[in-house]
Amino acid sequence: MRFQHTLLLAAFISINGAPSAAQSSASTSTAQAQPAAGSATGVGEIDVGARFTSGFDDPGRFNSFVDPSSGATLERLRYTRTRDAWIFDAAIDNAGYRDQRYAASIERAGRLKASFEWNQVPLWYSAVGAGPYTVEGPGVLRLSDAGQSAVQGGATVSSAFGSLVEPFDTRSRREIADARLVYSATRDLDLSVQFRSMARKGEMPYSASFGFSNAIEVPATVDTRTNDLNVAAQWSNPRGAFRVAYDASMFNNSVDTLVWDNPLRITDRVDGGGAGASQGRLPLWPDSSAHTVSASGSLNLPARSKAVAYVSIGSWLQDAELLPHTINTAIQPIPLARSTAEGDARIVSMMYRLSSRPTPTLWLNGQYRLYDYDNQMPVFAYSQYVRMDGAAYSSPTGANDLFSMTRQFADVDASFTPFRFVAFRAGWGFENDDRSHRYTESTTENTARFSIDSTSFSWGSVRLQYEFSTRTGEGLDEQVFSDLGEQASLRQFDISDRNRHRVAGILQVAVSNAVSVSASVSVGQEHRPETEMGLQDNDLTGFSVGVDFVPSDTVDFGVMYGLDNISTLQKSRQADPGPQFNDPTRDWTTNMDEDVHTLSASLNLPRITDRAGFYAMYDYVYSNTLYVYGLAPNSTLAPVEQLPALTSGFHRGSVGFDYRLTGRATLGVGYRLDSWEVSDFSRSPATLNTPLINAFVNTLYQWAPYNVHTGFVRVRYRW
Repeated sequence: MRFQHTLLLAAFISINGAPSAAQSSASTSTAQAQPAAGSATGVGEIDVGARFTSGFDDPGRFNSFVDPSSGATLERLRYTRTRDAWIFDAAIDNAGYRDQRYAASIERAGRLKASFEWNQVPLWYSAVGAGPYTVEGPGVLRLSDAGQSAVQGGATVSSAFGSLVEPFDTRSRREIADARLVYSATRDLDLSVQFRSMARKGEMPYSASFGFSNAIEVPATVDTRTNDLNVAAQWSNPRGAFRVAYDASMFNNSVDTLVWDNPLRITDRVDGGGAGASQGRLPLWPDSSAHTVSASGSLNLPARSKAVAYVSIGSWLQDAELLPHTINTAIQPIPLARSTAEGDARIVSMMYRLSSRPTPTLWLNGQYRLYDYDNQMPVFAYSQYVRMDGAAYSSPTGANDLFSMTRQFADVDASFTPFRFVAFRAGWGFENDDRSHRYTESTTENTARFSIDSTSFSWGSVRLQYEFSTRTGEGLDEQVFSDLGEQASLRQFDISDRNRHRVAGILQVAVSNAVSVSASVSVGQEHRPETEMGLQDNDLTGFSVGVDFVPSDTVDFGVMYGLDNISTLQKSRQADPGPQFNDPTRDWTTNMDEDVHTLSASLNLPRITDRAGFYAMYDYVYSNTLYVYGLAPNSTLAPVEQLPALTSGFHRGSVGFDYRLTGRATLGVGYRLDSWEVSDFSRSPATLNTPLINAFVNTLYQWAPYNVHTGFVRVRYRW
């Protein structure tokens, strides 16, 4: 069917678009003539052929967002037809495959433009998934009653469910439709409307755990749709512009609850250790909507200056029905304060910017931004909560925390060019975040930037930039940590005090007319001086060097190598409530160090002969990550057993040959290798070689190596 679909499309285009021999002869003799009024012209390009792919056992790891299947291909179709003031465009990509795209637009210059696009985006998690669950209904996953009874009676999970494991694919697909219309009511006024609808269906790996001693991963059903609408009017003239708009986004989830059986039990009981309920229940993404009204404008001012402003007011709504605290029938029901979420948030966003170039050597820019998230959901009071559907506990807070935030950002920049090829630039940025119900109520960050740019020299260009920022917090409430049973010295990484330094340099040198060299280096350091628990340091260094060799318009060769290093230091304490909670001998650290090597090379020979061309490309990325665990002096913890390094190497190489058959037709053949080698102690096939581990029922979502070979032959025809 795919091959027939491709041939029919190719035949349709050749019949309607390709000129006959008589037409070709006539058009050649009048090539310089202008088309008469009312005449139409059409040009297009079509790329058809075949693709042959082999060697991948798990396509979920190879090109997760495209369809690499073998078969006939209509890889590309472009067609443009012009008649008087009207222009029609059509495009097709990968017709018949899971990543296909179709688009068309029509335009009347200065009056109307309409377009429509439909495309698919596959997401293939894994093709080697397996598990003992069966789908009873959307969002309801069941196990064998006999298996649950056997495990509750003392049998192992693998013996009870091993014979019931069935293979399945874990993947989803987005289907996106996008329609747009712009109408120019007058020379200065445009009216526009856009509607976008995205549906996503399939399955995805989802954590449905009852605790560390009973971890579960299931293929959760995904069936959602998001509809986005934008309506706008824009007025503009040489002096400035003004725009008003309304945006709406509506999200709908057809499967808003996940229910799954517990492999350890067939009957309910109260047990906080993960073996209490016979089944679990979780809410999935609820239906919601967002509505925003905005106005923006710009005004051209004297002294080569421009002012820009933007203001929007939005409302986020969510009123999904609330689930009971637990599905465990052995736990006394806990009354709900209300039946629905009554979620309501108001969003105010604004931006003001002024830029000016009063003299040829001076440029100034300043801006201010505000984002205010006001959570207006009513407080939901509860004296008890249920953890992991196993047991009820007293609530430490008594109600939900209504998180809100106000973020303000101001920034000024100045650039001075005292010499012809040298520019000095300096800037300062200020950011203040006020939050409710966070450990630190307010954070303030100041950033200073300096750079020197030298461009347009005969030998090349150079740039050096330095940035320093410091973030401090106010309103720290350590009592909240104690109420929640957390270490009082814990600081969350996004709001903790932090000092950051960054230096970056770029150099480009033209060695000769044919050879150019480029190099870059960057160093970044982050330190959190007041953090005793949590992320302490986060550092980044990197450099790259590249060479381009272009001796003529028939030879183009380039190679680039880069190395990046990322290192972090975190500190934790392993302690239960009681005497050991404040015992420093139970502290331990995690030092992560990762090196990423990148190598890219390309060779392009567009004209080996008058008819033939050749190209070759190669990319290689190698990563080595090591976690080193350390203990405090005089530690009372057990000796540390270090984990092996995590390594991965990705190779992609391709070669191709093009041969011009005629003035309009080109034959292409090529080959591509995709190879991934990986060693991961957590999700390697050696570790997850069964979906049934006594403490972990999983979907076999693995990091598995692959070697994929792809060959293609295609014909590109232009008319």
